[in-house]
Order: sequence, then structure tokens, then C-alpha cells
Amino acid sequence: MTNLVAHWDHRAENYDETPGNSLTPEQAEAWKSMLADVYPTRSGKLLDIGCGTGTYSLLFAELGFEVHGVDTSEGMIARAREKALSRSGPGGPPAVMFSVLDAQHISGRYDAVFSRNMLWTVADPGRLTAVVGEHTTKSAVWVAVETMWDGRPNGDFRDTGEHLPGFGGWHPNVLREVFARHGFTRTTWSSISNRSELATADKDIHVLFRVSR
Repeated sequence: MTNLVAHWDHRAENYDETPGNSLTPEQAEAWKSMLADVYPTRSGKLLDIGCGTGTYSLLFAELGFEVHGVDTSEGMIARAREKALSRSGPGGPPAVMFSVLDAQHISGRYDAVFSRNMLWTVADPGRLTAVVGEHTTKSAVWVAVETMWDGRPNGDFRDTGEHLPGFGGWHPNVLREVFARHGFTRTTWSSISNRSELATADKDIHVLFRVSR
């Protein structure tokens, strides 16, 4: 187990207490409205990379996707599965499957991809992008939300992540070049910082990337 996986396992129990990792009904509706605008369709199979406790996976299920959330942390996935069961209704549980899995080992093919604050944890985002390219349809859209921190992350983040090249956040131009090098030649991005309805009202820079071929 790497230090980073141990870090997320340690944080799993209280992860939803931190901003953006659990959403109020109002915040969930704001996210759904924004995401409905950036995905061309809201059906088919969606891969949520680094899904954590499943907050956004469940949101995508509400939008109409069949969701596969993957994370390397067993603790996070356990919490995600508990959360999904708690959302079961008359029609059964949401259309979400959770797996303890490194996204670089995925199989199958997906119509859409989502990731949030995940790329900074990857030693080689180019390799991951190549894998995503191999396992997505030609029309797939990847929405990646990434943060550039106001100052370097500290505390246990520093201890577990400072050896990573993306520690502190990737510059958008760097990620655009990575995406393009692996076939995702159409990348746009916009800041979603200081949008309290999305639980991003802080001093950090939050960027939403829309990536496609």
C-alpha cells in the first residue's frame, strides 16, 4: 500500500465533512445543472475516477448515467457503497457500481468520464490519459475538475504527495498538452472558483476541464 492510499483510507471516515466532498441539496442541484451543460448526453456508461465516497458518482446516477466509480482506497469505496445503499428507493439502489481499482487497470468501454482533484495524485497523467483513451468511445467527454492550491498543500498532504509532479496542482496548459498528446485534442477549461453554490468558495483556484477528441 502506498502512502497516498493509506492517506485516503485514513481520511475515509470523515471525508464527507470537508467542503465539496458532501453536497447539500442546493449544491447538488447546482452541480447537476452545470454538468448537464457540459456533457452532450446524460446516458450511457460513465467512469468516475478517484470517486472517493461516491458523492459525485451518485449525482451522475441521478442525471441518468450508469456509473462505475473506482478508487484505490478500500475505505473510500466502503463508504461509497454504504452511501449508495442508503439511497435505495422503491426502484432499488442507484445505477452505480463501486470498485477498489486503479483506473489504469480498467476494462470495458465508457461513454463519459469524470474526475475531481485526482490528476495531481497521478505520477504519470499521460499514461492514465492513454488508458482512458483506450476505454472510451470516440464521442466520450471527460470532465476533470482540478485545483491549484493557494500555496503548497501542507500537513499530511505534504507528507504523502510532495514527491508527485502534480503536487500543488497542474497548470491548465500542462494538462492540455498531456490530453492532446494522447488523442484528446479538444480541451477547454474555465474557473469555477468562488462559486459557493458548488462548495468551492475558498482561496484556491478550481478549474473545470472539458476534454474530448
